[in-house]
Amino acid sequence: MSVYERLSAEAQSLRRQQTQWLAMVTLPVVVAAYGLADRAGPGLLYAALAMLITPAIAHGVLRRVSQRYQAAWRRASVVRARVKRLERALAARFDAFRPRRRGESFKKAYGLAGRDVASLEEALAVGMHREGREVFVTAFMRAGVVVRATASIGSLYRCRPADDPAKWRDHINRLGCDEVRQYHNHPVHTGETAPSAGDLKSSRQLRQLLGRHAPLMRSFIIVWNRHGEWRVIEYDDRGGYWRHFAFDIARAVAAREAAGVRAERG
Repeated sequence: MSVYERLSAEAQSLRRQQTQWLAMVTLPVVVAAYGLADRAGPGLLYAALAMLITPAIAHGVLRRVSQRYQAAWRRASVVRARVKRLERALAARFDAFRPRRRGESFKKAYGLAGRDVASLEEALAVGMHREGREVFVTAFMRAGVVVRATASIGSLYRCRPADDPAKWRDHINRLGCDEVRQYHNHPVHTGETAPSAGDLKSSRQLRQLLGRHAPLMRSFIIVWNRHGEWRVIEYDDRGGYWRHFAFDIARAVAAREAAGVRAERG
């Protein structure tokens, strides 16, 4: 679980606690307001007014008389501020990539060629998230840099290579590639996934087509948590899978700030 996820969960828990405290004070006041009226119509009006006014008054009172409520309220304020900051930082990472224009190829829109692995996976995570459909990307690598990339946009739960995989061996030999990274996404936002039967079948078929170059191929699935932080799952053609990378916006912000401090001191 990322820092963003933990803080969001804590914020929700603190909101529930605050709601429960305020409800414990508000409910009796609403009932009493209704009971003071001699007719149902005015009673409902008094109850509605009490429901609107009492939580604000109760909040102010509880902040002064309850140390537990006050501590929870202060913590909630801190957590909400941190969550908002991370939300803005993550949005900025997405906004750093312009949206794909209509009719424009995916690989051109996100400038896949020439990227290193970390930059490639960030571009793919942003682009695939925006598409909302499965995207199949093949990155031919040399010394950790993309020297050739192909991409195709499929349907919600299916995609396939943009070019003929039978030609991949020629590309590997011609470009002197030391790795072929095949990516696609599962349009889910739970942060977890597993390769489907179709994914495993495709991986086996591609490895067969690569022949002696099969060990160079690695297969990955990109998914996101509900906030948009991406996870990269690696899998093999035997059904095994494991987490290859998990993007944590809080760590990225901390690293950027640390780099800024070093630059100022240097």
